[in-house]
Amino acid sequence: MSKIRTAIIITALLGLLIPATVSAAGTFFCSDLIASGGSGTFNSPWACSNEQQFNQVVQVICNRYGGGNLYRIFIDSYIFYRIEWVYQNNQQVCTIVYQSEYPGYPPNTGPDIPYPLVLGSAMTGGAVLIIAGLALRKKREAL
Repeated sequence: MSKIRTAIIITALLGLLIPATVSAAGTFFCSDLIASGGSGTFNSPWACSNEQQFNQVVQVICNRYGGGNLYRIFIDSYIFYRIEWVYQNNQQVCTIVYQSEYPGYPPNTGPDIPYPLVLGSAMTGGAVLIIAGLALRKKREAL
């Protein structure tokens, strides 16, 4: 029983850690509501209020970062773009290979809670539950 519990705990911890270590070429943001500037982050998105600005943002992602994920934010929705280098007519070009519109805000843009805090809280909660289970088992065996 103890080996199974240990395997489950290790699997759960790996399940929490692996997604945080795997990332794409980059995740960038641009907003239809900003006239100029920005750095491409969620807190300071690039301006892409017209097609010329949007094309400039795509070129920056291609040339500087080699591709990535772009979220174009509107008032009540966003469009997700996947930008990659691909071969077309025996030439390598950087282009949008996928796009889809969604309601609301992009994923992972909620409250800015540090990942180590969330992971530490989950591990502490798990340890408390394990200790409580062991204490209950000892109490039951003593009776």
